[in-house]
Amino acid sequence: MLPKSVIFLTAIFFALASHALSQATKPKPAHDPPGQLFRYAPMPKATRSIVIPLGNIQFAFDTENLRAHSVWRGKLDLYGPQYVNAKRPFIAQPNGELLWGNPPTLPWRTGTAGAKFALDGNKPKGKFIGTITDEKSVTLRYMLQLPTGETVTVQLKPSSSSKGLQRAMTISQCKSPLWFLANSFQDGTVKRGVTADGIVGLAIKVTSMPLSYTEPVITETGSETTYDIQTIETVAEQHWVLIPPHSGEATVTITTRHDESLASSPKIASPLMTKLGKVNQSEFKSRAGPRSPYYTTEQLSLPPELDLLITGMDWLEDGQLAVCTWPGEVYLLDGLLNGEEPVTFNRLAKGLNEPMGLLVRDSRLYVSQKPELTEITFNQKNGRIDFIRVSSDWGYSGHYNAFSYGPILDRSGRFVLANAGHSGRWDMKFMGWAIRQNSDGLMEGIASGFREPNGIGVFGPDKDIFVTDNQGHWTAACKLNHLSSGRYFGRPSATPDPKNLYKGRDNFTPPAIWFPYTLARSISGMAEILDDRFGPFKGQLLVGDFQNALVMRVFLETINGEYQGAVFPFLNGFRSGVNRLSYGPDGRLYVGGLQRTWASIAPDPASFERVTFKGNTPFSILKVEAKTDGFLLTFTEPVRPSAANPENFDVSQFSYAYHPDYGSPRFNHAGEKDSQTPIEVTDTILSPNRLEVRLSLSGWREGNVTQVKCYDVMSEAGNALWHDTFHYTLNQIPRP
Repeated sequence: MLPKSVIFLTAIFFALASHALSQATKPKPAHDPPGQLFRYAPMPKATRSIVIPLGNIQFAFDTENLRAHSVWRGKLDLYGPQYVNAKRPFIAQPNGELLWGNPPTLPWRTGTAGAKFALDGNKPKGKFIGTITDEKSVTLRYMLQLPTGETVTVQLKPSSSSKGLQRAMTISQCKSPLWFLANSFQDGTVKRGVTADGIVGLAIKVTSMPLSYTEPVITETGSETTYDIQTIETVAEQHWVLIPPHSGEATVTITTRHDESLASSPKIASPLMTKLGKVNQSEFKSRAGPRSPYYTTEQLSLPPELDLLITGMDWLEDGQLAVCTWPGEVYLLDGLLNGEEPVTFNRLAKGLNEPMGLLVRDSRLYVSQKPELTEITFNQKNGRIDFIRVSSDWGYSGHYNAFSYGPILDRSGRFVLANAGHSGRWDMKFMGWAIRQNSDGLMEGIASGFREPNGIGVFGPDKDIFVTDNQGHWTAACKLNHLSSGRYFGRPSATPDPKNLYKGRDNFTPPAIWFPYTLARSISGMAEILDDRFGPFKGQLLVGDFQNALVMRVFLETINGEYQGAVFPFLNGFRSGVNRLSYGPDGRLYVGGLQRTWASIAPDPASFERVTFKGNTPFSILKVEAKTDGFLLTFTEPVRPSAANPENFDVSQFSYAYHPDYGSPRFNHAGEKDSQTPIEVTDTILSPNRLEVRLSLSGWREGNVTQVKCYDVMSEAGNALWHDTFHYTLNQIPRP
């Protein structure tokens, strides 16, 4: 009878009949096309896995333990919303014949191999650095800190040949002898030959000893609760490679033998599927659907095979727009600022793990993947791309919803991210937190309480940080939060928040803006209007909504030192769920949209649109300022004297409940559900230039959303308001 460990590994990694039958109840998995260089993906052995296809062989590397955790013949089954349009399952699964895998420990040791050499002893500390690609191969880089204090850098380049799977390791100068655990074959599994070549003094020591250790099993259920723990008790044949002290770099090639048939490569798919560089081009055309009298919206035709589900955008100095996509690609869009030429799609990378934001800094790209913040440097001439791990200092459960949004830079130039807390685990560090990189390179918590913060950005001359959040449990409605240290925004969050608070609290920091559910149901990204080329709204925020496929306008002010303000409708009818906004250097708004699993009212699976101001100023309420006794409304054009009539304004207030339920109805001042309290307009005063109307209110209260509907308010030219209703989040009334 096989040991328990072998039975377990077989169940996880082999394509058995039971696995095939279970596919009948699962979505059909997606697969990367042949020629794909790598794939970041959560797997049963490690959430922070990088899988490198080598012909028929898949090499899966654990970036935390720096080990080859699984090597198999077959495919990597990809699940999750971005691949199969279903939320579950979402853990990527090896599909095929397991060849070998190593235990969950750093495979490097110093000292002498012996009876207790396998999983303890003189173990260095390891840190993953990143990945290098050159359009043909992948190199993994990491660093070892030896007990002696010496630092050693390792570059690992896997490949497959008729001899077997080869790992070429280039090791920096090292004054100490190093032992590397090349392979650990458990009792009952196939033992394979291991050889090492490269420098004088190499040696292989084969040990056979009992092993007893525990290993977590990454599952869908465990990503929300607690992983199952598998106890491994077996006898292992371990192949340790001695790498002698050396000056300068040394390259060692370790070969784990397998059948020659495994080295054959499948047929290469269409070059477009895996090609880097220029892959397509397109042109803008007028958008079908609702049109605004003040703004023109154009739609860029997206080649469907590119699957351009945009999750991040930022501009390079040369006018190219860098975008990242939900399926894990990065593109440079060239020609957006030149109206005479088509837009060119240049693919820079494939295989990232659901990036949710992109930032350009010093011509480098910074992308927030689920497991890490990654710096991307590229040389389009020689095809070399470096993916450098900036930070992974937060818990990553592998959950389909464990997104990391951002990055942005605070006013001191430090990276800031916002992590989802929805479907999180308390023991997963910083889930539901906004985090910032400190001077030591580690992340520190700024504030907690986020559910699904699908938008983070800076606003104003002081680069104040704002984070959107989505309605759900503990979150009454979509909202816009001003990020400030030490605050709690409502959703129970992971460690370092105390565990006893994971069941909820009595209160939270109110947002700067509550978005009424009638307007916004799935809030997303934001962009500040930076100049006058986009109409009269310079210095205000535009915020997207995914489900209703629209963009809203937000006016913000500070009252008693805290932000609050008003939200207005702005533009609707976008072709897909609005996800990311970017105000371009040409004074236009660029809108990236998508929908998959999370539905939008829009018709297309993906969209990229740009909005241009026509030059005809809309008659609108430009801003709403809270005063000690009411509101001061400022208009974009002079109004008729008849506008200053209290009967023209219908004002009411409501609040939301703070509870663990999903969302909240509106409550009036008396606490009555689905009701709003009427607020009396006692007086109106029109300014001499007729650009302002002062509303005096009676009975209004702090801590409520104030809804204002305007009737028969006409401009001097006879135009009606473009939008006649706004909602002002009145957290505080100004002190006299």
